[in-house]
Amino acid sequence: MLEPDNFVVREYFKKRIGDEGLKIMMHVPEGEITDEEIARLSDTKLTAVRKILYRLYENRIAEYRTERDDNSGWITYLWRFNYDNAKKILEEDADGTLTKLKSQLDEEQSGVFYQCDCQRVLFEEAAANNFSCAECGTNFEFVANDDLISELEGKIAKIEKWKKKIKKE
Repeated sequence: MLEPDNFVVREYFKKRIGDEGLKIMMHVPEGEITDEEIARLSDTKLTAVRKILYRLYENRIAEYRTERDDNSGWITYLWRFNYDNAKKILEEDADGTLTKLKSQLDEEQSGVFYQCDCQRVLFEEAAANNFSCAECGTNFEFVANDDLISELEGKIAKIEKWKKKIKKE
């Protein structure tokens, strides 16, 4: 099961399903449960619970099965969370973020950048324009990107560490 106390997990699900959805997930015990029970446990309106459950269902995080009462004909939905799918989704999201960050890091490490008042460009573009910006008219000045490179490396290391932790769960 995923750690509900883990900040990254909480923020990820908050982004996907909002504060109310996160509140609902935090109050749901393991195993199957009806939407009425979830509403009672989380002190949330039944319509809001159902909306969140269907959103989680669309994201492959919640699953349900139905039971029909032979006497009344009522159908009961029994919900459960698929934490394995949640884990996969978190890993996929982290992989996408890592790909973007590594690409940005490669670009920063291989390029020499210049900046004017309105934009940041590679050396080649600044030189082609005689180090003068055609848009704002100011000169391009060299920009050291060591801090940005360090920041990107830190973010990458943090996500990779987090991914290892998630895989162990």
